Amino acid sequence: MTIRTASRFAALCLAPLALAACSSDEPAQEAAADDIAAAAPGGMSEDQIAAEMDKAIRPQPGQYSSSAELISLDLPGVPAAQAEQMREMMGSTIAQSTSRCLTEEEAEKGFEELAEATQDGCTMERFKVDGGEFAGRMSCDNPDAKGTIEMTGTGTQTGSDMTMKMDMTSPGLPGGKMAMTMRVKSERTGDCTG
Repeated sequence: MTIRTASRFAALCLAPLALAACSSDEPAQEAAADDIAAAAPGGMSEDQIAAEMDKAIRPQPGQYSSSAELISLDLPGVPAAQAEQMREMMGSTIAQSTSRCLTEEEAEKGFEELAEATQDGCTMERFKVDGGEFAGRMSCDNPDAKGTIEMTGTGTQTGSDMTMKMDMTSPGLPGGKMAMTMRVKSERTGDCTG
């Protein structure tokens, strides 16, 4: 498996949450932790995911700038020099800032892509939206990679700040395992320019 495949694995939850904006009172991180034991064996149903999505404030349409930062990349069993090279490659791939127009139609869809991601070899084990915060855990089992993605963050109608932790195994990875933490920020910069 390549760095590109690992990035694709991460993208399953990155896109729908990059512009997340949430509302209510109880901190989502605490609520999600409380629900670990109560999570259904097969993951959340589409109705349960939809109920959490309904709690979210939709982001405002407009031009958004997003940036990501690699916080850590651990590759057990990989020689130090090779691990450092992979960190640099992944860091430069992730660090590229992007700007995109979020249309009214896309803003209305909100978290729909998150539900769709669960149909691509992934299961949403838990997802909570509360008090301007969100938290969730997704497990994925694909032919070339298996693992979990945990996400926590905060959001408003005009931006978000999310931390994502991935743990994955794959026969194609040097050492067979990878643990990565990254942070993604998104901010509305104005009306759409094109």
